Amino acid sequence: MTARTRAGAPLAAAVALALALAPTAAGAAEGGPGVTVPAGPLRVGQRVLVDLDGWPAGTAQAEVCGNAARRGALDCATGDATHAQVPPSGRARLPVLLAAPPVACPCVLRVRTPTGTAAATAALPLAGVDAPPAAPGVPAALTLESVRADDRSGPRGWFGLPGELALGFTLRNPGTEDVTDPPFTLLVGPPGRARTIVAAPAVGTVAAGATRDYRVTVPTGAAPYGRYEIDGRIEVPGRPVAFTVEAARRPWGLPVAAAVLTAALLLARRGRRAPAR
Repeated sequence: MTARTRAGAPLAAAVALALALAPTAAGAAEGGPGVTVPAGPLRVGQRVLVDLDGWPAGTAQAEVCGNAARRGALDCATGDATHAQVPPSGRARLPVLLAAPPVACPCVLRVRTPTGTAAATAALPLAGVDAPPAAPGVPAALTLESVRADDRSGPRGWFGLPGELALGFTLRNPGTEDVTDPPFTLLVGPPGRARTIVAAPAVGTVAAGATRDYRVTVPTGAAPYGRYEIDGRIEVPGRPVAFTVEAARRPWGLPVAAAVLTAALLLARRGRRAPAR
Protein backbone atom coordinates (compact mmCIF):
# COMPACT_ATOMS: atom_id res chain seq x y z
CA MET A 1 0.00 0.00 0.00
CA THR A 2 2.84 2.35 0.88
CA ALA A 3 4.67 1.57 -2.35
CA ARG A 4 1.56 2.31 -4.40
CA THR A 5 1.07 5.63 -2.64
CA ARG A 6 4.64 6.69 -3.35
CA ALA A 7 4.39 5.63 -6.97
CA GLY A 8 1.13 7.52 -7.41
CA ALA A 9 2.41 10.79 -5.95
CA PRO A 10 4.51 11.81 -9.01
CA LEU A 11 1.61 10.89 -11.28
CA ALA A 12 -0.80 13.06 -9.30
CA ALA A 13 1.65 15.94 -9.36
CA ALA A 14 2.07 15.60 -13.12
CA VAL A 15 -1.69 15.62 -13.66
CA ALA A 16 -2.06 18.72 -11.48
CA LEU A 17 0.72 20.49 -13.39
CA ALA A 18 -0.86 19.61 -16.73
CA LEU A 19 -4.19 21.00 -15.60
CA ALA A 20 -2.56 24.19 -14.37
CA LEU A 21 -0.78 24.76 -17.69
CA ALA A 22 -3.77 23.91 -19.86
CA PRO A 23 -4.99 26.87 -21.92
CA THR A 24 -8.17 28.63 -20.97
CA ALA A 25 -10.69 29.75 -23.53
CA ALA A 26 -13.05 32.67 -23.44
CA GLY A 27 -14.95 34.74 -25.93
CA ALA A 28 -18.15 36.45 -26.90
CA ALA A 29 -21.49 34.73 -27.10
CA GLU A 30 -21.52 31.15 -28.40
CA GLY A 31 -20.88 31.16 -32.14
CA GLY A 32 -19.07 34.50 -31.96
CA PRO A 33 -15.35 35.27 -31.88
CA GLY A 34 -13.27 33.55 -29.21
CA VAL A 35 -9.77 33.85 -27.76
CA THR A 36 -7.69 31.19 -25.98
CA VAL A 37 -4.74 32.11 -23.73
CA PRO A 38 -2.32 30.01 -21.66
CA ALA A 39 -3.55 29.37 -18.12
CA GLY A 40 -0.33 30.47 -16.49
CA PRO A 41 1.36 31.37 -14.35
CA LEU A 42 2.25 34.34 -16.58
CA ARG A 43 4.36 37.42 -15.98
CA VAL A 44 4.66 40.92 -17.41
CA GLY A 45 7.13 40.96 -20.30
CA GLN A 46 6.47 37.36 -21.29
CA ARG A 47 5.52 36.51 -24.87
CA VAL A 48 2.78 33.91 -25.30
CA LEU A 49 0.84 32.35 -28.15
CA VAL A 50 -2.83 33.27 -28.30
CA ASP A 51 -5.35 31.42 -30.48
CA LEU A 52 -8.29 33.15 -32.19
CA ASP A 53 -11.32 31.35 -33.55
CA GLY A 54 -14.51 32.53 -35.22
CA TRP A 55 -13.19 35.97 -36.20
CA PRO A 56 -14.03 37.96 -39.32
CA ALA A 57 -11.25 38.21 -41.87
CA GLY A 58 -9.12 41.32 -41.43
CA THR A 59 -7.16 43.03 -38.69
CA ALA A 60 -7.39 41.96 -35.05
CA GLN A 61 -5.87 43.86 -32.12
CA ALA A 62 -4.87 42.15 -28.86
CA GLU A 63 -4.03 44.16 -25.71
CA VAL A 64 -3.50 43.51 -22.01
CA CYS A 65 -5.96 45.29 -19.73
CA GLY A 66 -6.27 45.78 -15.99
CA ASN A 67 -9.46 46.47 -14.03
CA ALA A 68 -11.08 43.71 -16.15
CA ALA A 69 -11.22 46.29 -18.98
CA ARG A 70 -14.30 47.84 -17.38
CA ARG A 71 -13.43 51.30 -18.74
CA GLY A 72 -12.35 50.10 -22.17
CA ALA A 73 -9.15 51.54 -23.63
CA LEU A 74 -8.46 53.54 -20.47
CA ASP A 75 -7.61 50.28 -18.66
CA CYS A 76 -5.55 48.76 -21.49
CA ALA A 77 -1.94 48.89 -22.68
CA THR A 78 -3.11 50.04 -26.11
CA GLY A 79 0.28 51.44 -27.07
CA ASP A 80 1.80 47.93 -26.78
CA ALA A 81 -1.06 46.14 -28.54
CA THR A 82 -0.39 43.33 -31.00
CA HIS A 83 -1.92 43.64 -34.49
CA ALA A 84 -2.33 40.71 -36.86
CA GLN A 85 -4.29 39.67 -39.92
CA VAL A 86 -6.97 37.00 -39.55
CA PRO A 87 -7.45 34.86 -42.69
CA PRO A 88 -10.89 34.00 -44.14
CA SER A 89 -10.89 30.80 -42.07
CA GLY A 90 -11.37 32.97 -38.96
CA ARG A 91 -8.53 31.23 -37.11
CA ALA A 92 -5.15 32.66 -36.23
CA ARG A 93 -2.33 32.27 -33.71
CA LEU A 94 -0.76 35.48 -32.42
CA PRO A 95 2.51 35.95 -30.49
CA VAL A 96 1.39 38.49 -27.88
CA LEU A 97 3.71 40.46 -25.59
CA LEU A 98 2.19 40.67 -22.11
CA ALA A 99 2.73 44.38 -21.49
CA ALA A 100 2.03 45.95 -18.11
CA PRO A 101 -1.47 47.45 -18.04
CA PRO A 102 -1.93 51.03 -16.78
CA VAL A 103 -4.08 49.90 -13.84
CA ALA A 104 -4.05 46.98 -11.42
CA CYS A 105 -5.58 43.56 -12.07
CA PRO A 106 -7.93 41.67 -12.42
CA CYS A 107 -6.27 41.43 -15.82
CA VAL A 108 -7.71 40.26 -19.12
CA LEU A 109 -6.55 39.96 -22.69
CA ARG A 110 -8.90 41.98 -24.88
CA VAL A 111 -9.03 41.19 -28.60
CA ARG A 112 -11.10 43.26 -31.01
CA THR A 113 -11.36 44.43 -34.58
CA PRO A 114 -10.30 48.05 -35.24
CA THR A 115 -13.88 49.30 -35.07
CA GLY A 116 -14.88 47.00 -32.22
CA THR A 117 -17.61 45.24 -34.19
CA ALA A 118 -16.13 41.93 -33.01
CA ALA A 119 -14.52 41.57 -29.58
CA ALA A 120 -13.69 38.97 -26.95
CA THR A 121 -11.81 38.88 -23.63
CA ALA A 122 -10.08 36.13 -21.67
CA ALA A 123 -8.98 36.13 -18.04
CA LEU A 124 -5.22 36.60 -17.74
CA PRO A 125 -3.46 35.30 -14.59
CA LEU A 126 -0.74 37.94 -14.81
CA ALA A 127 1.93 38.49 -12.16
CA GLY A 128 4.29 41.45 -11.88
CA VAL A 129 1.68 44.19 -12.27
CA ASP A 130 2.47 47.05 -9.87
CA ALA A 131 0.11 49.67 -11.33
CA PRO A 132 -2.31 51.43 -8.96
CA PRO A 133 -5.99 50.47 -8.86
CA ALA A 134 -8.32 52.27 -11.22
CA ALA A 135 -9.57 55.51 -9.69
CA PRO A 136 -13.35 55.78 -9.33
CA GLY A 137 -14.95 58.53 -11.33
CA VAL A 138 -17.91 59.64 -13.38
CA PRO A 139 -18.05 57.72 -16.68
CA ALA A 140 -17.10 59.86 -19.64
CA ALA A 141 -19.44 60.10 -22.61
CA LEU A 142 -19.59 61.51 -26.13
CA THR A 143 -22.56 61.62 -28.46
CA LEU A 144 -22.48 61.80 -32.25
CA GLU A 145 -24.55 64.79 -33.34
CA SER A 146 -24.06 64.49 -37.11
CA VAL A 147 -21.89 62.75 -39.71
CA ARG A 148 -21.54 63.01 -43.49
CA ALA A 149 -19.09 62.19 -46.26
CA ASP A 150 -18.68 63.70 -49.74
CA ASP A 151 -16.45 63.01 -52.72
CA ARG A 152 -13.80 65.72 -52.99
CA SER A 153 -11.58 64.14 -55.63
CA GLY A 154 -11.97 67.01 -58.13
CA PRO A 155 -10.77 66.54 -61.73
CA ARG A 156 -8.82 63.40 -60.80
CA GLY A 157 -12.02 61.80 -59.58
CA TRP A 158 -13.78 62.61 -62.85
CA PHE A 159 -11.59 60.00 -64.53
CA GLY A 160 -11.60 57.34 -61.80
CA LEU A 161 -8.12 58.21 -60.51
CA PRO A 162 -7.19 58.00 -56.80
CA GLY A 163 -8.92 60.76 -54.90
CA GLU A 164 -10.30 61.58 -51.49
CA LEU A 165 -13.48 61.78 -49.46
CA ALA A 166 -14.29 64.58 -47.04
CA LEU A 167 -15.60 63.18 -43.75
CA GLY A 168 -17.29 65.58 -41.37
CA PHE A 169 -18.79 64.80 -37.97
CA THR A 170 -19.79 66.57 -34.78
CA LEU A 171 -19.25 65.30 -31.23
CA ARG A 172 -20.94 66.57 -28.09
CA ASN A 173 -19.86 65.97 -24.50
CA PRO A 174 -23.02 65.85 -22.35
CA GLY A 175 -21.12 64.96 -19.17
CA THR A 176 -19.45 66.91 -16.40
CA GLU A 177 -15.90 65.76 -17.18
CA ASP A 178 -13.67 66.59 -20.15
CA VAL A 179 -12.95 63.80 -22.62
CA THR A 180 -9.35 63.87 -23.84
CA ASP A 181 -7.87 61.98 -26.80
CA PRO A 182 -9.89 58.75 -26.83
CA PRO A 183 -8.52 56.25 -29.39
CA PHE A 184 -10.04 56.84 -32.83
CA THR A 185 -10.00 54.32 -35.69
CA LEU A 186 -11.17 54.73 -39.30
CA LEU A 187 -11.68 52.16 -42.06
CA VAL A 188 -12.66 52.75 -45.70
CA GLY A 189 -13.71 50.47 -48.54
CA PRO A 190 -16.69 49.18 -50.50
CA PRO A 191 -19.95 48.91 -48.52
CA GLY A 192 -19.75 45.94 -46.16
CA ARG A 193 -16.03 45.50 -46.87
CA ALA A 194 -14.42 48.59 -45.35
CA ARG A 195 -11.07 47.13 -44.27
CA THR A 196 -8.45 49.68 -45.33
CA ILE A 197 -7.09 51.44 -42.24
CA VAL A 198 -6.98 55.24 -42.49
CA ALA A 199 -4.69 57.39 -40.35
CA ALA A 200 -7.22 58.98 -38.02
CA PRO A 201 -6.46 62.36 -36.43
CA ALA A 202 -6.34 62.92 -32.69
CA VAL A 203 -9.73 63.70 -31.21
CA GLY A 204 -8.17 66.14 -28.76
CA THR A 205 -10.20 67.41 -25.82
CA VAL A 206 -13.97 67.78 -25.90
CA ALA A 207 -14.77 69.92 -22.88
CA ALA A 208 -17.70 69.13 -20.60
CA GLY A 209 -20.92 70.44 -22.14
CA ALA A 210 -19.15 71.47 -25.36
CA THR A 211 -19.63 70.54 -29.02
CA ARG A 212 -16.77 70.08 -31.45
CA ASP A 213 -16.69 69.71 -35.25
CA TYR A 214 -14.19 67.55 -37.13
CA ARG A 215 -13.11 67.40 -40.77
CA VAL A 216 -11.07 64.42 -41.96
CA THR A 217 -9.63 63.75 -45.43
CA VAL A 218 -9.98 60.06 -46.32
CA PRO A 219 -7.85 58.95 -49.31
CA THR A 220 -9.34 56.50 -51.82
CA GLY A 221 -7.85 54.38 -54.57
CA ALA A 222 -8.76 54.35 -58.23
CA ALA A 223 -12.44 53.50 -58.60
CA PRO A 224 -15.16 53.20 -61.22
CA TYR A 225 -18.75 54.11 -60.47
CA GLY A 226 -19.77 53.00 -57.02
CA ARG A 227 -19.95 53.81 -53.35
CA TYR A 228 -17.45 53.96 -50.53
CA GLU A 229 -18.15 53.19 -46.89
CA ILE A 230 -16.34 54.80 -43.97
CA ASP A 231 -16.49 53.05 -40.59
CA GLY A 232 -15.37 54.98 -37.52
CA ARG A 233 -15.09 54.14 -33.84
CA ILE A 234 -14.11 56.41 -30.94
CA GLU A 235 -13.17 54.44 -27.83
CA VAL A 236 -14.71 56.47 -25.04
CA PRO A 237 -14.22 54.24 -21.95
CA GLY A 238 -17.31 52.15 -21.42
CA ARG A 239 -19.33 54.06 -24.05
CA PRO A 240 -17.71 53.80 -27.48
CA VAL A 241 -19.08 55.89 -30.34
CA ALA A 242 -19.37 54.08 -33.68
CA PHE A 243 -20.62 55.31 -37.04
CA THR A 244 -20.91 54.22 -40.67
CA VAL A 245 -21.38 56.64 -43.55
CA GLU A 246 -21.33 56.22 -47.33
CA ALA A 247 -20.30 58.48 -50.21
CA ALA A 248 -20.68 57.99 -53.96
CA ARG A 249 -17.94 58.40 -56.56
CA ARG A 250 -19.17 59.14 -60.07
CA PRO A 251 -16.31 59.70 -62.52
CA TRP A 252 -18.38 61.32 -65.26
CA GLY A 253 -15.23 62.18 -67.16
CA LEU A 254 -14.83 58.59 -68.36
CA PRO A 255 -18.08 58.34 -70.39
CA VAL A 256 -17.74 61.95 -71.56
CA ALA A 257 -14.20 61.30 -72.79
CA ALA A 258 -15.37 58.11 -74.50
CA ALA A 259 -18.23 59.97 -76.19
CA VAL A 260 -15.93 62.77 -77.38
CA LEU A 261 -13.41 60.26 -78.72
CA THR A 262 -16.15 58.32 -80.53
CA ALA A 263 -17.53 61.50 -82.09
CA ALA A 264 -14.04 62.56 -83.19
CA LEU A 265 -13.43 59.18 -84.85
CA LEU A 266 -16.76 59.35 -86.67
CA LEU A 267 -16.07 62.87 -87.92
CA ALA A 268 -12.60 61.88 -89.05
CA ARG A 269 -14.00 58.89 -90.94
CA ARG A 270 -16.64 61.03 -92.65
CA GLY A 271 -13.98 63.58 -93.53
CA ARG A 272 -11.91 60.92 -95.29
CA ARG A 273 -14.91 59.70 -97.29
CA ALA A 274 -16.01 63.17 -98.50
CA PRO A 275 -13.23 63.69 -101.16
CA ALA A 276 -13.99 60.28 -102.65
CA ARG A 277 -17.42 61.51 -103.76
